[in-house]
Amino acid sequence: MFIYNLDIQFGYGGIGIDTYKGFIDLTTHIQESFDMKTQSPELSVTNTFPIIEDIDSSHCRTDMGYPQPFVASSMWYNEAKQYVIEYIGSKAAGGDALGAIEKGISIGDIVENESFPEPPEINVDAVPKTPPRITFRYGEIKSDLYRGSVKVNISDKPVTVDHDRARVNIYMEKNPYITIKAVPKGKNIDRIA
Repeated sequence: MFIYNLDIQFGYGGIGIDTYKGFIDLTTHIQESFDMKTQSPELSVTNTFPIIEDIDSSHCRTDMGYPQPFVASSMWYNEAKQYVIEYIGSKAAGGDALGAIEKGISIGDIVENESFPEPPEINVDAVPKTPPRITFRYGEIKSDLYRGSVKVNISDKPVTVDHDRARVNIYMEKNPYITIKAVPKGKNIDRIA
């Protein structure tokens, strides 16, 4: 009977693992993602200054002795009437004085009184006493306000996403093995029991 040894050889298998984490890339095109149109506000202001329509200085001229013809006609009429009444009164008084012979008034005295009257009173006054009447039209300010505006149009894809999924690849890097061989060790086996 033959005797055999077993020659056993083996090797562990090896598993290879490749991992890929993946990536994500976000790209924004801000300049291309929207369109903005603006219109600035506007303010328009127009104004008219006050306008002098009329200056009535007739009262001032009347105070200074230069009235308008219509006013002068009535005023000078009254002054002339008063002057005539005073003149007639003074002539009548002179005639009455001459008629009263007993008083001893002569024609020379009457002529002297008329030729050299008493000096008039001096009075200082400021003219005109009445200020001029000024008629004017008020000025106006008109303003128009136009509101500004902002219009924004956004594109459909303002953000672009580029990505790749994560992956795990598992493979056999080295296959396991086992080999069993029967190797003869001797030719005879002694059996002594």
